[in-house]
Amino acid sequence: MAEEDLAGDGRERPRVPRPTPAVELIDLTGDDRERAVPALKDGFEGIYRWHAKRTLRSATWVRAAILHDEVVAVSVLERLDPEVGYVYYLSTAQTHRREGLGGLLLDDALALFRREHAVVAYGAAEEDNAASIALFRTRGFRTVERKELGYREGGLGAWGLRSRMTLVGGEVLLGLRL
Repeated sequence: MAEEDLAGDGRERPRVPRPTPAVELIDLTGDDRERAVPALKDGFEGIYRWHAKRTLRSATWVRAAILHDEVVAVSVLERLDPEVGYVYYLSTAQTHRREGLGGLLLDDALALFRREHAVVAYGAAEEDNAASIALFRTRGFRTVERKELGYREGGLGAWGLRSRMTLVGGEVLLGLRL
């Protein structure tokens, strides 16, 4: 919540919380997915930006946080297997960072995966992206080791799925049993 000086005269006064406008979460389908491009451009650089825009067109689901008819954050989600959900990308416009939109979209993604009867969800982040890794961890995700048992054997190993996740060097794979 933002705060506002009620006196308006510049003197120190107790601040009163101002309500934050409601954010609407919607599915973006077909050509409407292009509305997410500015949020992706704002959140990624280089090969990640290129891949995020490319994946936007082919992903199973694209969910958007809408504020004043503008896409201010986006999640790009994939079903890798009937039992596996994957968070390809979470991106928030620079002007709306630290407002909880990434967490809102991650919670929304996990709820969607559960409705679709997924038993495990994965996400990845660059190993130096502490904020992204911390967000996943707050929702119960943990690092998935390369030699770990597969999710069907009781672990979170992503045997046979890593290539479809398009993981690159320097990324950490995180998993959550739903």
